Amino acid sequence: MPQKRKLKYMAKKYDAIVIGAGNAGLCCAATMAKNGFSVLVLERNSVPGGSATSFRRGRFEFEAALHELASVGTKEDPGSVMRLFSYYGIDIDWQYEKNAFRVIADGDGGYDVTMPAGIEDFCREMERSVPGSFESTLAAFKLGAKIGAGFNYLSSGNVDPQVLFSEHADFLRAVSHSVDECLSSLGMPKKAQDIFKTYWPYLGAPTSEIDFAHYMLMVDSYIRKRPAMPHLRSHELSLALEEVIVKLSGEVRYNCPCEKILTKDGKAYGVIAGGEEIYADAVVANCFPDTAYKSLLDPEAVSERALKIAGARKISSLFFSVYLGLNRSAEELGIKDYSVFLFDTPDSGEQYERSASLDTTSMVVANCLNCAVPDSSPEGTSTVFITTMLREEAWGDVRPEDYKKLKNKFAKKLIKLYENKMGISLMPYIEEIAIATPATFARYLGTPCGTPYGYELRGWDTMLCRIMNAKNEQAVENLYFVGAHGERGDGYSTTYANGHSVGEKIAKGVQKNGRS
Repeated sequence: MPQKRKLKYMAKKYDAIVIGAGNAGLCCAATMAKNGFSVLVLERNSVPGGSATSFRRGRFEFEAALHELASVGTKEDPGSVMRLFSYYGIDIDWQYEKNAFRVIADGDGGYDVTMPAGIEDFCREMERSVPGSFESTLAAFKLGAKIGAGFNYLSSGNVDPQVLFSEHADFLRAVSHSVDECLSSLGMPKKAQDIFKTYWPYLGAPTSEIDFAHYMLMVDSYIRKRPAMPHLRSHELSLALEEVIVKLSGEVRYNCPCEKILTKDGKAYGVIAGGEEIYADAVVANCFPDTAYKSLLDPEAVSERALKIAGARKISSLFFSVYLGLNRSAEELGIKDYSVFLFDTPDSGEQYERSASLDTTSMVVANCLNCAVPDSSPEGTSTVFITTMLREEAWGDVRPEDYKKLKNKFAKKLIKLYENKMGISLMPYIEEIAIATPATFARYLGTPCGTPYGYELRGWDTMLCRIMNAKNEQAVENLYFVGAHGERGDGYSTTYANGHSVGEKIAKGVQKNGRS
């Protein structure tokens, strides 16, 4: 039996306790509350959302990390994200970007193309940019539709192997091959492949390793439905989810970090937070397993196998972001693109390899929210958000005494890169600037090295592998993990879905076993 503690409050029992009010944690708690179960959310920060928050500098409001979502769609043709928020009774004022992305790639075989949303339009623009690529590009999307049907069948819960092999054969073929392999097998020209692989940084691993099925689910959700963002920033989503939880009699405690996850006989039964032991039938950790194993659980509660699985995985991309508040409008500055990828080479494999060093800026994403949401900053102004994604080793050798100098130098480098590639002057018009390094994200998000993402989706550790092996990875009974490190992998849209699915799973389990 655990040692008796002097409790600050009267001990209380919940159906579930959720540690962390990030995207997945909020959705998990909202799903539990909507199903009539008692839930408590503990958040160490003063606001909900994690990556889905915004902050102010002077008269400007900036997105911390999440700047757009895939899988939103419209009310007439809703995607999974819109359907999920409708399930919660949340009506968001979504804004849409007409283009999927612009990408400028330097080097041998480089290009500057703007790819529209909509599959037909995307394929036509690909043909215009790379003659002879229309059919192979369209074939990729058609295969993507079959992959989606395959995943839907797997999610039905009543899988017949004969049906899987006969009706979803293309799905099974695709999940065993990488993006590079499948695009080549479809006969897609090399330049078209490079353009098609522009979104790879959102999954944080090289396209020689990312399985084609997972990549196509993401690309299809962007191209078919168009990128979308809430009119009032991503924090609108977080606050709306919090409101659902509270309205349905759930509880959310801020500035209340979890100190320990309580276990007995291999089962989680509660937490210690705010000097209080709080009990529950299920504990949900919206944090990396590594964090929970090292900081929240007794060493004897975690098996050697669980530690090895976590240790075998490599954390995904780190962010270095520069937020600029400019005293000129986007139109005055000549900014016409909401989202631009800036690569120093067309080859995605080289982009990944070069992201292991601070000497290069191989992969940069720049966004001007005003191009999609004109009133997102005061009239006559605009905001630009420049991010480069780095591998863990790129930031690992930064010494504390060099931090400030390097941070400012690297931020200036990113601004100059944007100015040079876009032919736009920003420096004279900067009114406010904020810089977030991996260390900044680590302090706020509490993730390993500050990654806003999860683990890299390697060939041995694909989304399908994680889904099929999820039951075997539960290290402690009644303890569940949600977030980008889960089976659905990187991406903000997927973390909402991950939290919802785990919430449903716990609700069914509590229902089956009965409240104790």
